[in-house]
Amino acid sequence: MAQTKSALNPSGIQLFKEGLSKLKEKFDGTQGEPYIVESNKFKALYFDSESTQSLMDMQSPIRLVVSYTETMMGFLLFNADPKRIAMIGLGGGSLAKYCHHYLPDSSIVVMENNPKVIALKGKFHVPENSVHFQVLEADGAAYLRGADEKFDVLLVDGYTKLGQAAQLCSEDFYASCLACLNPNGVLVINFSGAAGLNQVYQERIDRIFEHPSVLVMEDDRMNQILFVCNGAALDISSEELLRQSSRLSKVHDIHLPRTAQNFLSTRKNSLI
Repeated sequence: MAQTKSALNPSGIQLFKEGLSKLKEKFDGTQGEPYIVESNKFKALYFDSESTQSLMDMQSPIRLVVSYTETMMGFLLFNADPKRIAMIGLGGGSLAKYCHHYLPDSSIVVMENNPKVIALKGKFHVPENSVHFQVLEADGAAYLRGADEKFDVLLVDGYTKLGQAAQLCSEDFYASCLACLNPNGVLVINFSGAAGLNQVYQERIDRIFEHPSVLVMEDDRMNQILFVCNGAALDISSEELLRQSSRLSKVHDIHLPRTAQNFLSTRKNSLI
């Protein structure tokens, strides 16, 4: 089932960014309204020309292009066959498309509070709603507070032009996340911004969850991905985690071995 390699061509990305910078004056000042920029290779979703909300390979729309999305898929190391997945933040639908394609037995619900982002989902090949796949116009924090259903995996990647939404980094929100997770359910959060604030968010999470979180730094130093579990699944032995990453790499053409190594390195340092 694996498609093409997900490593990004640095020169291709650089050329794309240089072309994008020429559009800065035209698009900035749109007050956070999403817009699409295309090249021959990529299609990107932006709120402004300073930060990419989503990036899609035009020739391989399901491929995960941006490194941090591959790391977020690291939940597979702890649950390779989740039955119910919830996501907060649609963007260009990279994670939603990947899970829909590679985890066909999973029920997936995606919460996105910006109807203008949802209106663009067809441009990014996001599947239509069905029995097992739904994109809802909803505030993720409010949805979880009132939710009765439980999830095996919860992915949080909710950003606006101003950064991470405030309602997605409070202790009340993290408590709602815990309440919505099945036993050994995994919460994965993309943090992009000041490392000091990310540490504050991690401390809030660790006050809520019984088991400690692990905050993995992306190689590009732009994002940190937090993993935490409603149970002891993250306590998996190093040997078994590496074996799992090797097994999964036969199906998932993403950097799971690297994610496993980064996870183990961070977990080891946190114990020192």
